[in-house]
Amino acid sequence: MNLSPKQIDGLLKMAGSRLGRDPQQLRRQLESGNLQQITQGMNPQQQQQVAEILKDPQAIARFVENPQVQQMIAQLMKGR
Repeated sequence: MNLSPKQIDGLLKMAGSRLGRDPQQLRRQLESGNLQQITQGMNPQQQQQVAEILKDPQAIARFVENPQVQQMIAQLMKGR
């Protein structure tokens, strides 16, 4: 999976918006590998879903390649 920096920034911005968190804080948490910090505030089912996706690189690729996700990334990039 090869994401451009703009795509990564877009995903972090989208996730930060949904989670009510700073995208750069999310980046640091992902880079540190601390799943507990990332999923803090989610219900147990959401925590499990995130954990399963993060363990499976193919699932991440499918998510990122989803046309709806691509459209959201494109919309986020227009706002820059």
